[in-house]
Order: sequence, then structure tokens, then C-alpha cells
Amino acid sequence: MARDKRAKNPTLNDVAQSAGVSLATAARVLRKSNYPVDETLKNKVEAAAKLLGYVPNMVARRLRGGKQGVVGLIVGDMMDAHYGIIAEAVTERAESAHGNFAIVCNMQRDPLLEIKYLHRLLEYRVDGIILAGGGFDQWTHHQALTEAIEELKRTGTAVASLMPRGLEVPVFSADNEAIGITIAKFIVENGHSKIGILLGPARNEMTKLRMQAMTSHLSGCAVDYAIANIDSTAEAGAIGAAEMLARNPDFSALICGSDAIAFGAANYLRAEGIDIPGRISVMGLGNTRLATLCSPRLTTVEMNFAQAGNAALDFILSQDPASMQSPGEIIPHSLVIGDSFARIETPAALRPELAEPSRLTD
Repeated sequence: MARDKRAKNPTLNDVAQSAGVSLATAARVLRKSNYPVDETLKNKVEAAAKLLGYVPNMVARRLRGGKQGVVGLIVGDMMDAHYGIIAEAVTERAESAHGNFAIVCNMQRDPLLEIKYLHRLLEYRVDGIILAGGGFDQWTHHQALTEAIEELKRTGTAVASLMPRGLEVPVFSADNEAIGITIAKFIVENGHSKIGILLGPARNEMTKLRMQAMTSHLSGCAVDYAIANIDSTAEAGAIGAAEMLARNPDFSALICGSDAIAFGAANYLRAEGIDIPGRISVMGLGNTRLATLCSPRLTTVEMNFAQAGNAALDFILSQDPASMQSPGEIIPHSLVIGDSFARIETPAALRPELAEPSRLTD
């Protein structure tokens, strides 16, 4: 019986015996050690491993103090294009640049599922975890999330985040306040003085930072705005655009907290026969594939999601990330000018309807 079990699950010792070498030599070959091994012996070990069907026990290796070559990636919603960009970048780089692979977990916009995945990945003894989700409710279960992160750090598991979340982990993200100001300046420079803003969920640190910076700048430039917090989906974008238009029919630009929201909003406006950008300009955020699929092509903000994911991965797979005190990295952003946003040529100060500006309905 024991023999059958061994045949199904050959060990490193089985490989060594079959190749006629010491256990140390077999280990050096199969773990790709830098220690020099005679080419003939190396070939014997590799042939024996192939014949027996030997597969390294990666969990056992991690328990002995080695690395598994596996990183965990938790994304917010696989149906959202920007998470797809991150997943593709991280999985490709893990293989091509590090010879590792990534386990991708979809938290499905559920903060409790995110915490559950953290514990699961800890059980699998991954080398590190990238938090790319949490773009939804970041506050309700924050204490439980903090405790899970601390447990991971105590085991030496490196953790990095792709957005600010009030956690003591390195953050690899664009400057969200700077993004808010970039958008606000673009609005003002293009002459828009009455705008609608469709942002993602309110209980989100990233959304809050962008909103505060953007609205502060707009208020100082006599721009009136109405804000609605909605889900970051195309469906929510369509509903949000309809409600915004019903409450404030004279706004000239719609600023959206994601390309998905903007995509849904633009589809709704076109279906209603509203010209984009002739009547209403639309702006997205993220420069995802949805920006190119939208008609007209979205004006948006390049967030460099792939660069952020790769930077976090490189940090986690560095020699000793658990001992490194790193704040992370600020990822650059830039405007991407499409066809969905138009300039209002008449200066706002000369437009008679704005002689006595008033706040739009919130």
C-alpha cells in the first residue's frame, strides 16, 4: 500500500535513488540551485524526475523557509475592465520577469470575501499578496481587514496595495488628489461652468480624495456642479446619467469616476438623441478598453494600472520585501484626449445665463 502511495507521489528521495545520486545533489538540480553540479549527474536527475513524475512540494519548501514562487492577487470585479488590465499585467510579468505565477482571486465587490481570500492565501503560504480590489466599501470591515493584514505581515508575507486604504502597507497608485485637480483644470480650461459628476461608491478613500480635490478647485473657479455616488458599472452609469439630466437639464459636461460609468452614460445619452460632445461632453477615468469602444472615443485619464501592478509585484518578489520599509510608489497619470469632450468657446463670464450663478441640485 505504501509502495502504491509512493508511486503516485514520488519524493525527492525517490528521484535521488532512481538517479543514483545523493539527496543533496538531486535537491540542487531540481531546485535550480546555483551550486555547480556535473552535467551528467544533472541529466540523470532530470530524467529520473521526469520518469517518476516528480512534482516539487512548494508548500513544504515555503515551510522550510524558501519561496514558493507564487503571489496572490485580489481584484475587485473581473467584469470591470481596469481589473482585467491589472490581472493581465501581473500574471504576465510574474512569469516572464520572475519565473513565478499569480493566483488571481475575484472578490466580487464584497469586502468580506476579500478578507476571506486573504486568509486562504495565507494558508497556501504565498510569497506575497497584491490588493487590487477594495474600490467599493472600504470602511465597514476595515478593522477586520487590518487584522488580516497584520497576521500576514507576522508570517513574513509581503502585502502591497494598488490604492490608498488606510493600511500600513506600500501603496502603488496614481496621486488621486492630483488626478482630481487635473480633471478640474481641464473642465475650467474648456469653458464648462455647469457640470454633473458621477463618482464611484462614497465609502471609498480613493473616491473621497479625488472628489475633494476636484470640487475644491471647481468651487474656486465659479463652476457649479451636482454629484452622485453610484456603482462603478456601465449599468449604473446609464441610470446616473438619466437622473442627473432630469435634475439638472442644463449641464454641459458629465465627469465620470470610471470609464465603465462613462461608457454607460454615453450609451444612454446617445439613445436619447443627445449629441456628444455637441450638447453634453463626457469624460471617463482609467483609459481602459471601454474608452476605445465608446462612441465617440472617450476623453479620459490614463491611470497606468499595468505599471502599478508590475511595481507592486516587483516589490513583493524582491529579495526580502517583508523587511523593507517602503511607502510604495506614485504612478504617473495623464490626460487622454478623445472625441467625447468639447470646448465651449464663449467665456463663462460673458454668458448671460451665468450672471448670477447658483449651485445645482445635489
